[in-house]
Amino acid sequence: MIKLVLSRSFRKTASFLLLVALVFSVSTGGVLGNGVEPVKAAASTEEARFLQLYDQLKDPANGYFSPEGIPYHSIETLISEAPDYGHMTTSEAYSYWMWLEALYGYYTDDWSQLEAAWDNMEKYIIPVNEGDGNQEQPTMSYYNASSPATYAAEHPQPDLYPSLLNGQYAAGSDPLDSELKATYGNNETYLMHWLVDVDNWYGFGNLLNPSHTATYVNTFQRGEQESVWEAIPHPSQDDKSFGKTGEGFMSLFTKETNTPAPQWRYTNATDADARAIQALYWAKSLGYDNDAYFAKAKKMGDYLRYGMYDKYFQQIGSAADGSPSAGTGKNASHYLMGWYTAWGGGLGSTGNWAWRIGSSHAHQGYQNVVAAYALSDPNAGLTPNSPTAGDDWANSLTRQLEFYTWLQSNEGAIAGGATNSYDGSYHSYPAGTSTFYGMAYDDAPVYHDPPSNNWFGMQTWGVERIAELYYILAASGDTTSDNFKMAKQIIQNWVDWSIDYVFANSRPATDADGFYLDGLGNRVLGGNNPQIATVSAPGEFWVPGNVEWSGQPNTWNGFNNSTGNANLHAVTRNPNQDIGVLGSYIKALSFFAAGTKAESGNFTTLGTQAEQLAKDLLDVAWGYNDGIGLVTAEERGDYNRFFTKEVYFPAGWSGTFGQGNTIPGSNTIPSDPLKGGNGVYASYTDIRPDIVNDPQWSYLLNKYNTSWNEQTQTWDDGAPEFVYHRFWSQVDIATAYAEYDRLIQNGGTGPVEPVAPKAPTNVKAVAGDGVVNLSWNNVTGADSYTVKRSETSGGPYTDIATVTSNAYTDLSVINDTTYYYVISATNSVGTGPNSAEVSATPTDVPIPTGELKVQYRTDDTNANDNQIRAQFKIVNNGTQPVSLDNVKVRYYYTIDGEVGQQFHCDYAAVGSSNVSGSFVKLSNAVPGADYYYEISFGSGAGVLQPGADTGDIQIRINKTDWSNYAEGDDYSRDATKSSYADWNKVTAYLNGTLVWGMEP
Repeated sequence: MIKLVLSRSFRKTASFLLLVALVFSVSTGGVLGNGVEPVKAAASTEEARFLQLYDQLKDPANGYFSPEGIPYHSIETLISEAPDYGHMTTSEAYSYWMWLEALYGYYTDDWSQLEAAWDNMEKYIIPVNEGDGNQEQPTMSYYNASSPATYAAEHPQPDLYPSLLNGQYAAGSDPLDSELKATYGNNETYLMHWLVDVDNWYGFGNLLNPSHTATYVNTFQRGEQESVWEAIPHPSQDDKSFGKTGEGFMSLFTKETNTPAPQWRYTNATDADARAIQALYWAKSLGYDNDAYFAKAKKMGDYLRYGMYDKYFQQIGSAADGSPSAGTGKNASHYLMGWYTAWGGGLGSTGNWAWRIGSSHAHQGYQNVVAAYALSDPNAGLTPNSPTAGDDWANSLTRQLEFYTWLQSNEGAIAGGATNSYDGSYHSYPAGTSTFYGMAYDDAPVYHDPPSNNWFGMQTWGVERIAELYYILAASGDTTSDNFKMAKQIIQNWVDWSIDYVFANSRPATDADGFYLDGLGNRVLGGNNPQIATVSAPGEFWVPGNVEWSGQPNTWNGFNNSTGNANLHAVTRNPNQDIGVLGSYIKALSFFAAGTKAESGNFTTLGTQAEQLAKDLLDVAWGYNDGIGLVTAEERGDYNRFFTKEVYFPAGWSGTFGQGNTIPGSNTIPSDPLKGGNGVYASYTDIRPDIVNDPQWSYLLNKYNTSWNEQTQTWDDGAPEFVYHRFWSQVDIATAYAEYDRLIQNGGTGPVEPVAPKAPTNVKAVAGDGVVNLSWNNVTGADSYTVKRSETSGGPYTDIATVTSNAYTDLSVINDTTYYYVISATNSVGTGPNSAEVSATPTDVPIPTGELKVQYRTDDTNANDNQIRAQFKIVNNGTQPVSLDNVKVRYYYTIDGEVGQQFHCDYAAVGSSNVSGSFVKLSNAVPGADYYYEISFGSGAGVLQPGADTGDIQIRINKTDWSNYAEGDDYSRDATKSSYADWNKVTAYLNGTLVWGMEP
């Protein structure tokens, strides 16, 4: 029997008419009916569609964002997949937001939206003190890197939890902690927690930052078999207000001899943070130039290295015989992106402890070769500040490419991954198990319900990044390195496999079990170049839903010895209409096609096929725009599990949930003894009773009551159907339009300006005596800059200089005359537009020559780090002794992000305890300064005699969140002064009167 599966979809003719109107309005160059000039001419249909989808996503009426500006997982709330409620959010959603704004900035030159997105991420899902004084990792300073965590085994069923914290295997040492503290001043982890209850629907509340509605929560804690239907939501900041009396929720997951202590704990999903870094890399490549945010991405990459480590820091490969060895140095690093990294610590007066773990399991879908490239290659410009980070990420880049090469099946699909802890408890590997650098092959790492590598989206997510790297390397001229060869081989084989199973304007033939069929009605069970039977279906698209696995790869022995995997096979099944997967897939095709052209000068045959299929899929997909997003109706055959009693609770455990109910409650059934437990099962609704108030609940309940057959475990009258506007999915398809336009419509020439360089940004003019100092941000693709000046605002301007650096000193000025400047950038294509105008008025300001002067030096040559360091000497030029407690010194700078600050005197010849500092915000910011710190002296500093100096005074300041300063244009900074010299941009005051220097 041949079954043609077709999902119902919502297609509106209005979406086509809206697009026609949009394309016309932005491409004619005329004046709109209300007399308003169009903002921007759209160069293509794809660009127009990206911008329309962007507007749909950002329209408050559509409901993608919360009142706090947080992207929801989906607009609709009755949904259960990784998040179990639509108004949760994930680090994944945030990382997609970064990608959306990076491409919006590329098209509009408005990068403020990208910065606002990062700021929101830092505020609500990176649990750090973002400057509001709330410590969200309050005890991380107690972490002991020589003993990171206490071992507890993972188990095959949730029924076997809680797991005993028995320390059976002593944890290895953490080699990153000391260098991270040296680099950033503390070890407050700058990573996202993966799950946030945006509207506080669970009801737990944000304990450590109660001003936020959004609340850190978690679900999965109980091994590889625990699906979303079997998980128990709980607060990440657990002071035992909820859960079991005196124990909170901790006793559901781990067992210890003492009563569980109040604690906070966070879990990072490594793929999301890597995607955020990937987005910043592309923003940088496409013209964005704000070092303060690049510094944040670097810092995130620094901490993301914890995802490269075994869960308990055991040596990689040492557990093959069931006897792991504690790691030292970096021999516990697999240099892959593990599924997670987690950290936590105590709460309250006795909470002087903290812990950290990595992940023993690595999944192919979580690898990100673009992030690894960005964090390691000097040309990418995002290498983190810690001494060994660049080398770690360079090793990771090659290791990830080897990983994909090892996992590529005979057909071309990518198999699951590997583990350093078999069964999650360091069991010995079964005989004959294939290994990768000593790690055991696993076809479904991390979770089994459903198998983690069956969803086709896991193919597109990881391999799309391989396609990006192939393009990046080819466009840079690197076509001979092993990294390039691996990237090309992987993506070429994968595209060749996948295009056989993806269709635009036709529908594949399948049977009742979802197998693809050939022209004779036979199941297609893998193999190369299958001929899938199709029927014409204008306006439809189809992508695979699942991939099933058999066999295993050969044990890895290096790329040069790799001969493919004749015994590893993939069967592709269940075509569907997943919009998000479609978007990711189109981007993979687009980057691959552009890569073939970058490598050889023209699209290859396969590259042409990929480009045309991408175009056809984009054209078809637009028909699914319902005015809010691109969506299809989805059958949810698993939604019977809303009603199934399968959430395990140990015998005797009873507690309070955030929605006010007792869990597991009285409506439970005994657990299955074959699964090893001795407790009860509750259902989704037993735990989360408020779900019955959802506007779609009555539909689901009625469908369940009238269609679900408990005996056959099937839906007799069809499974329930839902339409979901998932944020990540909408961004994936929106950015697919943008990337196709950027890579293919512009000829596949890569991340360069399409005509000429863009206008320089962040132009600053600082006036002095007979001088104006100009500076601006570098422009991607610029060869030189032209400085233009006028004595009239708005011009006309006269060219006064052409320079190749991003600074110029104008000495041809007259004091007390106001000058107006613009800067333009030029390359071989042409000259770009003028920058925004800035002005400056040079003035002959007499320099006080009183009793004192200040000498200054600095050894801080990094203008973009998280501390400002300066050294001073105060010299008495007068004839009378000066009491230092009557002296103050001011250093002027820009804060670059309004947060609290800390002052440190690292050394002073007059005694560090006699030196103090305060921070003052200028009432009106000036170029190079919106703050100064003021140095004061106590009476113990003594008296400065005529002709004497104070000796060294070494000052250091930082922000409380350890974010970076952008010091390059700070008024008082001069990085060239490595030896003491008189410096009039640091001012000195005696009894409140300026006696040295010039205020800005």
